[in-house]
Amino acid sequence: MTYASYICTESSKSTTVKNYLIILLLITLSACQTKTATKNEVKSQYEANWESLQKHQTPEWFKDAKFGIYFHWGVYSYMGKGEWYSRQMYEDKDKGWNHWLREHHLNTYGDSVHYHDFIPEFTAEHFDADDWAQLFKKSGAQFAGPVAEHCDNFSNWDSKVNKYNTVNYGPKRDLVGELEKAIKGQDLKFVTTFHHSWEWAWYNRWSGYIDTTDVEFDEFYGEWTAPETFGKMSAGFAASGQGSHNIDPKYAPSRKFVDTWKEKVYEVVDRYQPDLLWFDSRVFVIPEKDRQEMVAHYYNKEQEWNKELVLTYKNNDLPKGVGVIDLEKGRMDEKTEFPWLTDDSYAWHGWSWRADLDLKTPDVIITELVDIVSKNGCLLLNITPTHDGKIPKEMRTGLLEVGEWLKTNGEAVFNTRPFVTYGEGVTKLKKNHFGGVQGFGINYQAKDFRFTTNGENLYITQLAMPKGGEDFILHSFATDSVASGYTINQVELLGSDEKIKWSQSDKGLSITAPNTFPNDKALVYKLNIKQ
Repeated sequence: MTYASYICTESSKSTTVKNYLIILLLITLSACQTKTATKNEVKSQYEANWESLQKHQTPEWFKDAKFGIYFHWGVYSYMGKGEWYSRQMYEDKDKGWNHWLREHHLNTYGDSVHYHDFIPEFTAEHFDADDWAQLFKKSGAQFAGPVAEHCDNFSNWDSKVNKYNTVNYGPKRDLVGELEKAIKGQDLKFVTTFHHSWEWAWYNRWSGYIDTTDVEFDEFYGEWTAPETFGKMSAGFAASGQGSHNIDPKYAPSRKFVDTWKEKVYEVVDRYQPDLLWFDSRVFVIPEKDRQEMVAHYYNKEQEWNKELVLTYKNNDLPKGVGVIDLEKGRMDEKTEFPWLTDDSYAWHGWSWRADLDLKTPDVIITELVDIVSKNGCLLLNITPTHDGKIPKEMRTGLLEVGEWLKTNGEAVFNTRPFVTYGEGVTKLKKNHFGGVQGFGINYQAKDFRFTTNGENLYITQLAMPKGGEDFILHSFATDSVASGYTINQVELLGSDEKIKWSQSDKGLSITAPNTFPNDKALVYKLNIKQ
């Protein structure tokens, strides 16, 4: 080989190597760009605008779950006079809701005792997260979790955003963290609820009743606001958010408050990965863009965590379709095409522990759950632990009774969908989509029935106990009625071996109650149907 040939050959090889390296570099850069694009695509699945957020679909697990438990538990549990104690103890006796409470506070504790002085009494010394989670599991609940923060600026988790929390003060424990581990350990979905939108102007610093000389707790009571701020932020129902959302700028929350509000939510979301993020009313006071960013932050975690998430809201705090609407102590009076949630309390007239709570019976909770489910809703039931971490015995016993009923009859509740009609009967609740005490004084009769379906199975729940051998006609199945097109092949009673007498005619479906009842709360007839 001549020198010239050698040079040409080596040059050709060099060019080939260079070309190869260039191609390899381009492929690597392309792969990196693709990977980065994919990563960015995951992060921005939902954009911070309502149109994008309305594309989020309510997951099937929520539609299947039906029943959950949460609990108002905090510093206010010690005084036993309600979760609004921190505000009402500083209100004049002739003003505001529960205006008698300041007088009670003065007579019981004196004017030198302030809300932060009660924090050490929130000990949670008997709290056992595993015991609570096991109870929730036995009750039949499919999702559960704590109030992460109520309205008093005291966080129930190990917060780096808010120094006033259960690790630095009071229990000296991460309550949310312990509950997350225990509840998820029972294979239940984990819930965290937020009520801290109410904290703007919550404490009446202007009243002169609050001790502002304690430097350690000065920030605990929030920023100074105009005296009328709490009730004057918007026209209409300022407190609940049912009315106008036009916030008067002079009453609007500060940027510092809004940023802290978001950071608290982000902290809990990122650290504890809740399956369901629940908000109390008054979120409308947060600027629209900040609400959009918060919802997008949560929904975009679905890809990162590889699980489907639920976010709930009240009233008009978010546009329809952005999340699941929650009805406080209310429920729909007809079935809906969209899923919804009722949050209600085990007690008729209270959300946090009191010595004199008037509790519902397990029968009432069961019939409430069945009625809600028949209309495409789910129930989030509130219980009231004591300041030292005990679940009251009567509540504990009642939850176990609900669980026993669900063991036998749960197939009429879980994994079901509404029938062509929610049911029929003689007892109807008033329209009550928010507020009030739903169902108080209502006594269902044996002629009240609710329907749910799962495949070819139709479940008919009788909301009150009949007499043995009593006959009933369900007119929904009559000719020209809503369910006339369904043929019934079989009727049985869950939990019973007794043969059920039944017949189908132009007048409807006739059922004869059994002579012996499998339970004393509500009977469930299981039908095989075809259309």
